[in-house]
Amino acid sequence: MTSEDRTSEDMLKAAAEAGDINPLYTVILQDNPHVLEKIDLIPFIETPLHVAVSAGHVHFATEIMTLKPSFAEKLNPQGLTPIHLAIELGHITIALCLVHINKDLVRVKGREGLTPLHLASQKGEITLLIEFLKACPDSIKDVTVRNETALHIALRHEQYAALQVLFRWLLTNTRIGATHLERTILNWKDEKGNTILHVAAVNNNTEAVKLLLKSWMILDFKNLEGQTTLDIARSEDIKMLLVKAGSRIKVVMKIRSLQTLTVEWMVWKSGMREVVSEEARNAYLIVSTLVATATYQAALSPPGGLYQTDADTNNTLSHVAFNSSVNEGKSIMSNKHFMVFSTMNASAFLVSTMIIIALLPPRNVVWILVILSILLLQLTYTNVVLQISPTTLTTEVVNWIFQALVFILIAGISAVYIA
Repeated sequence: MTSEDRTSEDMLKAAAEAGDINPLYTVILQDNPHVLEKIDLIPFIETPLHVAVSAGHVHFATEIMTLKPSFAEKLNPQGLTPIHLAIELGHITIALCLVHINKDLVRVKGREGLTPLHLASQKGEITLLIEFLKACPDSIKDVTVRNETALHIALRHEQYAALQVLFRWLLTNTRIGATHLERTILNWKDEKGNTILHVAAVNNNTEAVKLLLKSWMILDFKNLEGQTTLDIARSEDIKMLLVKAGSRIKVVMKIRSLQTLTVEWMVWKSGMREVVSEEARNAYLIVSTLVATATYQAALSPPGGLYQTDADTNNTLSHVAFNSSVNEGKSIMSNKHFMVFSTMNASAFLVSTMIIIALLPPRNVVWILVILSILLLQLTYTNVVLQISPTTLTTEVVNWIFQALVFILIAGISAVYIA
């Protein structure tokens, strides 16, 4: 750089330190219009954006980044970008402003491969973690030069609150490929072959182990020294937790008595979670709701109608034969036809409600209320069919069928809650 360029650079740094925007435009519009481009050509330099961020000047930082967006990705001699610097110094507002302008900054790597998400995890900055994941969900995939995820970093620096945020986000994420991402990140190995469960166990972090065992953790993964989490656990409490969780099986599952049905449902539900786009999800929800509505209405008004009688006139409704008061409210179909109809109709109703459950974003109060309402609707449906069954024998058979279907529904709901 020429002496003129150095003078302009010094003026820019002075303006950045003071947070004064006017000298900035004086330099670039009058003295040296190309000074920003020349600064940008130098690798590992303290740009005016670095200076403004260090001084905590939000408006100047926003202004200079708007003029020269590439400054936001420049590393200073310490290997830090401006957003890394903002997090290091605790300038949360500036960090959020920079990400608001350019969401991809969440994935910019600095010294040792640390991204802003990694640094926020290391510092335990909960607000930044939430906003970074919201702005750039794919940032959860980034690893450091030690092959550590943000969860590894949170554990290594004893930031349990940060670990909780990252963990809950993975479990509640409903984007395409969410299930695969959850299992991949939670079972990711660092350069020493340690998963986050290994790190939690070796650090005697009982609360972290309890938290992680609520998810799809592979418990018998071995690190490069051939040790599982049970092998390296120092605390007897942690060892007991691992043994109870089944440390010699591949995947933690809470409903072992329903293993076959649950696994099949989880696989199907996971597939829905991974491959269904937002548009397709909405379309499936509409179709499933229509099917559930139609089948429920069919149960209330089965083909051929119901026996009805008028106590005063003994008149019957059209197309409905009068039998006796014993059959009042019962289906006029034969036992065989009623069983076929009710079983097929109930199956369609059950499948449609399970699709609705699978497509709803889980783990919030509204989701729980929706699940409760669907379950109550299913029980109401069962009661309706039992009331209109033509004979006692048919009622008993249909009763067993519907009890089995409701049992499957409850198992499916439990599977969704775990998955």
